[in-house]
Amino acid sequence: MHSDIHDLEVIYQHRTERAVCVREIEDGPDIWIPLSLCEIAAKTGDLRRGCVAILTAQEGVLQEKGLI
Repeated sequence: MHSDIHDLEVIYQHRTERAVCVREIEDGPDIWIPLSLCEIAAKTGDLRRGCVAILTAQEGVLQEKGLI
């Protein structure tokens, strides 16, 4: 069975009540993803600006946002 859920390493920028802002690379563009479509967690330690985080979302969402 093929799963279309992917975990990607991203750079965490900011979070609101409804969305999370990440970057694919350090100086890359901000990418906003609704929290209803993803999960985000720090790779190590606390989730703070500039830290590496693990973004989990469906393949279609990640493609739409240009992450895969």
